[in-house]
Amino acid sequence: MHTFQLRLKYLKRKIKKWNKEEFGNIQKEQVIIQTKMKKVQQQIINESRSEGLAEEEGLLINKLEERRQQEEILWKQKSRIQWLKEGERNTRFFHKAMIQHRQ
Repeated sequence: MHTFQLRLKYLKRKIKKWNKEEFGNIQKEQVIIQTKMKKVQQQIINESRSEGLAEEEGLLINKLEERRQQEEILWKQKSRIQWLKEGERNTRFFHKAMIQHRQ
């Protein structure tokens, strides 16, 4: 293998490791945050709203919104990759469909 290809493989491994450490599994984290949110909200219902519980709820809401935005970005990126891989085929398909429709 060429040194350039080896460097790319090395870089790919490093990026995957960084991604896992930095972002982890977004969907799994959302479930964990939602579970914590339910517990905090149940505590608020049972014990009444305290400043500490309200602050914790606010932090969880912010984390959940951040994860939702990350998930949205993830799906946009994945759909873009899919389009780049298959976009030409899809364009050709729609073009043929349009010609048939005109006829």
